[in-house]
Amino acid sequence: MFNALIRTAIAIGVAVFAARQLAYGGRDLARYNKMREMSDEGPLIAPNGRKDATNAEARTRNPLTMLMSIPSDVARYAKLKSM
Repeated sequence: MFNALIRTAIAIGVAVFAARQLAYGGRDLARYNKMREMSDEGPLIAPNGRKDATNAEARTRNPLTMLMSIPSDVARYAKLKSM
C-alpha cells in the first residue's frame, strides 16, 4: 500500500509538472509570436487552417516541418546521386 501511495504521488507530480510546462510554453510562444509580428514576420507555428503555398515557405516558417522533411530530402538526394 505504501508503494502504491508513493507511485501515485510521483505520477501526480509528473502530471502537474507537465501541465505547468505546457501552460508556460504556450505563454512564451504567444509572446514570441507577438515579437515576430512586430518584426513583420509570420508566426512561428502557423494556425491549422492556413497552409503554406510551397514546401520552401513551410520550411522557413515552421522548424518542425523542416526537421520532418530531412528524411525525404536525404532520399531524394541519394536518388539523384545514383543517377
